[in-house]
Amino acid sequence: MLTYENFVSILLASIEEFEINIAYTQELIDTHALGRSLSITCLPNEVEDRHGPIEPSLRAVVAFRWSPEFTIFSLRGSESLDNIERFVDERLYANPYNGPSLDVEVTYHIPLTQELQRDVNALPSLAQTLHEIHASVAVSEDPLRVNSQISFIVGRTPRVESVQAVRIWSVDDALYDPELLAVVFEEMCIELRAMLELLRAHYQLTSEEEIANQNELLMQDRQYLKPPTA
Repeated sequence: MLTYENFVSILLASIEEFEINIAYTQELIDTHALGRSLSITCLPNEVEDRHGPIEPSLRAVVAFRWSPEFTIFSLRGSESLDNIERFVDERLYANPYNGPSLDVEVTYHIPLTQELQRDVNALPSLAQTLHEIHASVAVSEDPLRVNSQISFIVGRTPRVESVQAVRIWSVDDALYDPELLAVVFEEMCIELRAMLELLRAHYQLTSEEEIANQNELLMQDRQYLKPPTA
């Protein structure tokens, strides 16, 4: 099995090969269980991150979690997991063979106009549009999941807070083969780059709308403090 370092190296090499615009990355380590997670925030080409408290309205986040058992498995082999099944991550035994399985999630954050934020009934149409955009560039039949967050405040109409489209890439046998993993990430990057450009063309806000939305969020004292690039 590939190590965490091998896995990340192949992932970043694929992203760089397809010249995907990386805004910043965030790598976390669980100091208790020593698990790791990595997220890479990407923007459409020629779109710059303003490094302000509000993230770009249209962005894609590539993320995965590497459990501590994966590290044991990659460094010492399957024998190291004998007799500890009840302690390890269930994903190690999610497949017919005794080997790890890992999902890489690509989450597209969809920009929302003030009109759409006030129109909850427009969500089904928006979801259908996202499915159609994805179908036009999808390299497999795996579905795109559309999630939304709606706030209900007493005395006010419901408000759409956020919409995300999530694409899951399962990495199974490729965890043992760097060439196969590179192929998986190549397909992912082809779809990621195409989706960002199509979403930008379809949902990009005008400068005035984007500034208005940022000002409204700032008035709510909701800020995101970005970590340093890993």
